[in-house]
Amino acid sequence: MSENCPAKYGGEPIRDSALGYGGQSITDHEKEAVLDALEGDYITRGPTVKRFEDRVADLVGVEHAVATTSGTAALHLTGRAAGFGPGDEVITTPLTFVSTAHAATYTDATPVLADVDSHTRTLDPNAVRDVITEDTAGLIPMHYAGHPPAVQEFLDIADEHDLTVIWDACHGFGGTHRSEPVGSREDMAIFSFHPVKNITTGEGGMVVTDDDDLAERLRRFRSFDMDYDPPGHEDEPWYQVTEGEGYNYNVTDFQAALGLSQLDRIDEFKASRDEIIASYDKAFADIEGLRTPPDAPDSDPMYHLYAVEVRDEFGCDRKEFVNAMHEENIYVQVHYVPLHFHPFFQDEFGYKRGDFPSAEAVYDGLVSLPLFPGMDDSDVADVVRAVERLHAFH
Repeated sequence: MSENCPAKYGGEPIRDSALGYGGQSITDHEKEAVLDALEGDYITRGPTVKRFEDRVADLVGVEHAVATTSGTAALHLTGRAAGFGPGDEVITTPLTFVSTAHAATYTDATPVLADVDSHTRTLDPNAVRDVITEDTAGLIPMHYAGHPPAVQEFLDIADEHDLTVIWDACHGFGGTHRSEPVGSREDMAIFSFHPVKNITTGEGGMVVTDDDDLAERLRRFRSFDMDYDPPGHEDEPWYQVTEGEGYNYNVTDFQAALGLSQLDRIDEFKASRDEIIASYDKAFADIEGLRTPPDAPDSDPMYHLYAVEVRDEFGCDRKEFVNAMHEENIYVQVHYVPLHFHPFFQDEFGYKRGDFPSAEAVYDGLVSLPLFPGMDDSDVADVVRAVERLHAFH
């Protein structure tokens, strides 16, 4: 059997060990920071969390950063802080993870989906304008793979209709758009620090904002909506009261220590991701039927994903591509199954396949190739070789 035959069709796998689409990079620097935090007086809700928040706020260029237990928790808090509720509509993209829309559903608001721009894969401002009603309360554009959405256009729409904007920047932490850090524009932005994201705290997230009132609400909701210093507290120091329905989305100090040490390496992470992307772009430039990620004008993204689109000219469909890559022990992934394909959004909100043709056309070919700082040159070469020999076979 020829060494150029893909493993799926009888050849030898390119790799003996598995290579996933993403992964964390943890060194002794991070381990020492976490151990130091564990030996401190506080291991949750302590000073290391505040230092982490302050450093993220400084990096993004905003007044406030509020750490949370996950990006999903961050989205939940933004919906509460924005005041979304029954009867409100919140517009977002169908090409995202379900958590994006849960910023609406968690508050009993209605998620309204609008189609994407098939080039950028981000929310289409024209599609948004088409679905705005008198009940629209907010917009949640998402930075797909790290690619910024049409920031200024959405701000203009929000100003015109008095809407709250929540930027789902889980994929974009560490990037810039028009020389401004991702997440710096009003009203709120959220980040995820899951292990496959641009930095990690294990599980974790963050909301950033310049709005003092929103920041206060976010902090209150994060911790039980508790007033820790109500009237009478001075004489009765145990007296603390909850003023509404809040949550326990507090982050530990050892998570924050991990986050701080990851921030020390963020330039290294970005350089690594950029180098891998450049290698992929060069290798795949002439492969027919494989659309590489779009450029982001006026931006310097920190890409979370390297998502290609497999088209007919490649020689096989997306399903065969994914399964063939898995046979090579290269575990590519698909981001994402569109929201309107999920039973929850169909049953609860009446969406169906066919509603968003641009998102569906993109989804039909999407495949995320491995992209993370832990990859070395041989890993990148394995991915390239697997794609090239699959294309040649077909």
